[in-house]
Amino acid sequence: MVSRVVHLLNAAGFELLAGLVVLTGSAWLFGWMVEDLHEGDTQVDERFATWLHDHATPALTHFFDGVTLLGNLATLVVVVAIASVVLWRKRWFADLLLLVVAAVGAEVITIGLKQGFQRERPFFADPLATERTFSFPSGHASVSLAVYGTLGYIAARHLASRRAQMLALASAAVLVLLIGFSRLYLGVHFLSDVVAGYSIALAWVALCVILLQLRLRVRRRRQTSQYVASTKQYSP
Repeated sequence: MVSRVVHLLNAAGFELLAGLVVLTGSAWLFGWMVEDLHEGDTQVDERFATWLHDHATPALTHFFDGVTLLGNLATLVVVVAIASVVLWRKRWFADLLLLVVAAVGAEVITIGLKQGFQRERPFFADPLATERTFSFPSGHASVSLAVYGTLGYIAARHLASRRAQMLALASAAVLVLLIGFSRLYLGVHFLSDVVAGYSIALAWVALCVILLQLRLRVRRRRQTSQYVASTKQYSP
């Protein structure tokens, strides 16, 4: 059984299979959030939002005000721009394409879903922060995961040691989780908004990775076929 699994991983590619698993799981999780929202099962959302608001402190509010800036659209645009220049200079064009498509796609999908669901944000008489757009799903959660998560994935692909790879992925995960929690703490999103944002971004990034891997496989097979054909042509 183990040998069959190993053979399957080698044949299909670990990244490709992992992308399919993440895509399926994330789509299921997003569907679960949508079903709860549609049925009005939002008691957990409201209780958790109230609990966080009641336990807010000036020090934590100041901290999460800074954290949430890392997930603002303006900040993410700057991050993507700088990363794009670095990837271009390194001639990692496939990674550059992955980053841009993941970031732009996550933003477009999120805007479309917000307009589709039009969920109102949490309301407090003394809010810590305010937003004017709709609440579901969280754009900070989705786009920050698409940007920082993709950058973590790209870094991990080019690092040699397993420890360095895990550190890159873990650092990206911690940053994305902090940004998502900052939206909950500041009272501008419900828990299901953030979970839905993460799930839709994971699904989108996984799909992008799958398409990238398929594209690279097709290119390698084409190059191999051309090499074999040229070898046969000039062989005596």
